[in-house]
Amino acid sequence: MLSLNTMTAFYLTYRPQKISDLDLKTVRELLEEILGSKNIPHAFLFVGPKGTGKTSSARIVAKSLNCVGKKKNKGEPCNKCEMCKSISQARAIDLIEIDAASNRGIDDIRSLREKIKLTPGQAKKKIYIIDEVHMLTNEAFNALLKTLEEPPDHAVFVLCTTEPHKLPETIVSRCWQVDFSKATVEEVVRSLKKVVKGEKIKITDKDLKLIASQVDGSFRDGVKILEQLSSGGKKISSKKVKQWSEQGIGELNIDEWLVMVYKGEKEKVLKDLNKAVNKGMDVSKFIIKILEKLRQVLLKKWSVEIEGEDIVELKDVNKIRNLARLFDKAGQEVRYSMIEILPLELAVMEWAGGEVDSDEDFEEETGKETVDLKTDKSKIKYSKNQGKLNIKQVEDRWTEVLAAMKPHNHSLEALLKATKPTGFDGKFLMLEVFYKFHKERLETDRYRQIVEEVASQVLSAPVSIRYCLGERIQPVKKPAVDSSNVNIPTKVDNDIINTAEEVFGVKVE
Repeated sequence: MLSLNTMTAFYLTYRPQKISDLDLKTVRELLEEILGSKNIPHAFLFVGPKGTGKTSSARIVAKSLNCVGKKKNKGEPCNKCEMCKSISQARAIDLIEIDAASNRGIDDIRSLREKIKLTPGQAKKKIYIIDEVHMLTNEAFNALLKTLEEPPDHAVFVLCTTEPHKLPETIVSRCWQVDFSKATVEEVVRSLKKVVKGEKIKITDKDLKLIASQVDGSFRDGVKILEQLSSGGKKISSKKVKQWSEQGIGELNIDEWLVMVYKGEKEKVLKDLNKAVNKGMDVSKFIIKILEKLRQVLLKKWSVEIEGEDIVELKDVNKIRNLARLFDKAGQEVRYSMIEILPLELAVMEWAGGEVDSDEDFEEETGKETVDLKTDKSKIKYSKNQGKLNIKQVEDRWTEVLAAMKPHNHSLEALLKATKPTGFDGKFLMLEVFYKFHKERLETDRYRQIVEEVASQVLSAPVSIRYCLGERIQPVKKPAVDSSNVNIPTKVDNDIINTAEEVFGVKVE
């Protein structure tokens, strides 16, 4: 392993320098196969989350294609010849790295197209690494496409991205794609052990696993954390690792909190949750901790031997599994929520109300009145004007629909407060929803059925519901002097805030 400088950050000092150094097994094996063959693609597309080694792998490709002493069978660079050394030390003039976030315009790509015609100054191949390539403009993509279609023999492109869905299909189709998945705990530990050995750090394997389990599959983040923990000395105690692990969680005891959730003690659960948030708790990190604990409990219930203490109060496997699914969904929704804590609070409220995704629980939750609606349509009486209902009439009576919804399902009423009727063709009522996770929740069969039946009753006409995702106006903070141009938050945003305060007793500033 090459050490660039004793003062260099760990993740730079110990970044992979050869194919065999790569910690993602699938990537390692694929690059060995490609670079060891006679037919080398003129363009690669490296796709994957941050910190998984895309840029490091791109530089290894550059070394492999220009190394004069590499092994013939696997394309492994020697790291001893002048070309390998110059790339490792970031002084190779024929390795051009472009950050698309800063050079995203058509003029930048046109400049690249002009320079690419020039033959390499020292190397056999001129390598262009374009990081975050999805940031290019449409015009820049079109210009790049022309280069990818007819590249000079001496040029190879390595495009790197964390968001491949933003790339035009014409670009993707002209590249050899290599997928970089999030690293497993074992793969991150493998990476960390190289640093531990090189820096002579003393730390237990158990603590390395704890670090690896909390960096979301990112090698870079794992190494950064290890460096931070070792800044006070080469011996890292388990106490120090545990303290780091619990940062952002505060004094909230996850085991005790989960037991209260499991038992449906929603008032105490929400009170403790909001107290922790007010003290700076990281909601996303907390949900990850919850899921890790529930996974641990489930595996032990399934007789899988793993480390960690059990929560004996959590007994029913099916309930634990449903609880894990509920929190997993909340974790996915947090990133889209205007109020970060809201999806987690909704999950708690749903669980306390028995709202889990199964037909049996649906029957119990909605109660006899809703079951009657579902099984006996004759209870719904339509007026003679059925089918002639218009959107104005729906809007005028929408508050009545919401009020009628509350006895059936309080959480559903809260979600509907953040929607807006936008059209009615006599059969389908279009409701505009402003948050992706709200739309997904409302489109579940059990929620759609309640809304359609209650709306049909109130409006005295058969109603089928369709949801569409709209764009909300972002609230703008009031400027210090001139407030004349401030965008006032939409009524929908205010409804969400009011609903959160009403349902959860949370004062949203």
